[in-house]
Amino acid sequence: MKAVLNTLWGLIDALARAVIGLVKKISPKLGGLCERLWNNTELVSYLFAGVATTVVNYVVYYIVTRPFGWLIPDALLTTVGTCIAWAIAVAFGYVVNKVFVFHTHSETRAELLREFASFVTMRLVSFGMELVLMFLTVDLLGLNDLVMKLVINILVIIANYIFSKLFIFRKK
Repeated sequence: MKAVLNTLWGLIDALARAVIGLVKKISPKLGGLCERLWNNTELVSYLFAGVATTVVNYVVYYIVTRPFGWLIPDALLTTVGTCIAWAIAVAFGYVVNKVFVFHTHSETRAELLREFASFVTMRLVSFGMELVLMFLTVDLLGLNDLVMKLVINILVIIANYIFSKLFIFRKK
């Protein structure tokens, strides 16, 4: 499995570097910025973790609101689907961020619980943002819920990176 992941990462890296090379030819300044961002392995890892967490969130939301949607009253469907998807995505996201992105180690159980509580607290902030935006765009404006879920999750990924970097997984 590790060999497959390494091969996949090598292909992604080669493709990204080729695109960056093309951007550099058009705009050296923008190409240089893209290269610095790509070489920031923490940021790249976070983007992959964010995408994976978003996929978990999106798939759970879809399952709750489509195959099992008949179990939930229509007026609550978006909110209930968002809540369940959020809870599962937060649990997944914590493990992925701790282990693969920020590489933090908790010496004691109390330290681990503080870190997890901080993670959940910051995710509650972005969850509130997601709920409000879903309500405004889907329930009030009548936009497509699956499209808006994806767009809003991009905003949530950005907010969560800032929260994680500044407040949760600080290096000691």
